[in-house]
Amino acid sequence: MAAVKDNGHWAFPDQLDFNKAYGFVYAIRRVSTGQIYIGRKNFRTYGKLNKGRQSNWKQYTSSSDRLNSFIRAFSKSDFRFFVLEQYYTAGGVGWAETWSQCHAETATNQVKYLNKSIEKVSWVSKEKITDRHKDRLTKIMNL
Repeated sequence: MAAVKDNGHWAFPDQLDFNKAYGFVYAIRRVSTGQIYIGRKNFRTYGKLNKGRQSNWKQYTSSSDRLNSFIRAFSKSDFRFFVLEQYYTAGGVGWAETWSQCHAETATNQVKYLNKSIEKVSWVSKEKITDRHKDRLTKIMNL
């Protein structure tokens, strides 16, 4: 019997490894319009008061005020939450988010994508973008 995954509202083929991985890159797609938001989420918090605690990743929607206002206004059921891939370093998560936004050309298509900007790359990554990540992003972009 297969183990039950506890990934919150995130669609991903495996159990997310929140104890070992640093975080994940995600795509949120609005069903009624096809609009997509690409972002990242860390599994742990890194603030002074709560460093190392598990973050709210299972219920997390986005840091985007615009996207969160749409979710409140149009109902969470109008959105699908996809994890593209999990990564094991801060550099890996950051690079994978930036790569995904550049690959999708979010900055030049504000009709299809809800992202307003792309964060500059200021870190070194030893992790490569996985083939699974690339495949999942392509499929979500083409839904």
